[in-house]
Amino acid sequence: MTFAMLYGIWMIYELLYFRRILLVSGAVLSLFPIYQFRAYLFQKRAISLWLIIGLFLWAIFHLIFLAQDYPAQLLELRRIWKYAGLGAIFALGLGLSLSSIAPNKRKSYWVLIYLGLCLPILIYLFRYFLTMHGSSLGISAPAILKINFATTAYYIPKTDYIAFCLPVLALSLGQILKIFTLRTHLKFRQYFPVFIYFMVIAAILFLFSIQNTKNGIAYAAILIGLFLVLVLRKTFSVKFWYKALILLVVGILATTMLHSSIQKNDAWRTLITDVRTGLKLDQYPHWKDASGISLPNNEYGQVVSGSTYVRAAWLKAGLLLSAQTPLGYGLIEDSFGRLAKASWPDSQNLTHSHSGWLDLILGVGFPGFFCLFLALLLNIWQSRAVADPWRPMIFWGLIANMVLWVTTEVAATVSFSALIFWISLACGLTLIDETQEKTP
Repeated sequence: MTFAMLYGIWMIYELLYFRRILLVSGAVLSLFPIYQFRAYLFQKRAISLWLIIGLFLWAIFHLIFLAQDYPAQLLELRRIWKYAGLGAIFALGLGLSLSSIAPNKRKSYWVLIYLGLCLPILIYLFRYFLTMHGSSLGISAPAILKINFATTAYYIPKTDYIAFCLPVLALSLGQILKIFTLRTHLKFRQYFPVFIYFMVIAAILFLFSIQNTKNGIAYAAILIGLFLVLVLRKTFSVKFWYKALILLVVGILATTMLHSSIQKNDAWRTLITDVRTGLKLDQYPHWKDASGISLPNNEYGQVVSGSTYVRAAWLKAGLLLSAQTPLGYGLIEDSFGRLAKASWPDSQNLTHSHSGWLDLILGVGFPGFFCLFLALLLNIWQSRAVADPWRPMIFWGLIANMVLWVTTEVAATVSFSALIFWISLACGLTLIDETQEKTP
């Protein structure tokens, strides 16, 4: 229950103190299962957990011996790293508890966990309904129950929606795949959860479309593509019309949302040429000013899409900076901006490179990045030997996180803590329960 409430309100900054209470409460409650199963922490399968511990130790080492801005790093240690640490303890204990549950009781716990994961999208739909139709129904909803803009209270950035909803979309795809893989003849009781999973997927695609987030739509398309490949590869024993129905429904959902996004974003049409323009850092130095007031023309003489151009430029600039500072600047947030200012003194207002993984490299260096990324990959690999329903949650949840950190501005307090939570949860789930089943 604590997890469900935490995941539901994690994105709402104004509920910070409530989030702290839930994190601390969850971490304290998790100390018992961690102590109870302490023997499992020293086996080979716990390497991913020790990599996460190594990441925290590296952050402390970096602060003491390598800090380029000690006050700023200390502030992040007390803020970002503290929340991430509490979340890691909470998630590890939760994973150990879930993996030790008797098989006949897992279904009820899975329902609660999945409901908690769906709370962000359910809250969004409720807020959207009140925002769009509340006044016509005579409902005067407070700001916390409406969708707000950046200049108002209770605003939630698009990147947070992607970070918290994309793993749920991926997990729903994984659950559908599991149901159709394990059963050649579906009964009525299996159709209901499939319907629920499809509705959740549709709701998240709707959210991405309304929020007009290109990253969310692109990543959803990648995950749906992976799902369709696995459907074709894993469901040979399933009746043809079952398989055709899955492909048709998911294909229609994906095509509809992708078409809607393309219609809203002219940037899709000039994507490649705008990227080429952005990669020419010296020829088109407009990227140095994050305000985007001045933009160059692409090779067709059209003004580039601001978001595409600067992200391509910042990606290349970030890669150059990572080679110059392999041990990192020390900050999860704003390392790119500070390093860019040192290399290009005329740069203005730069903060993130808009690639979460690259921002982490610039922040904690390659040692910290490899600790985190290898822990994620190891948990994906080890998920093959975890019993249902936790196996799809690890595999699809971590795949979604791995994808969304590629070109999204998620190196921040909330989303970084959420990533650590997902990996630590997977660590706990992979430590105890092993099976001989080999499919995700």
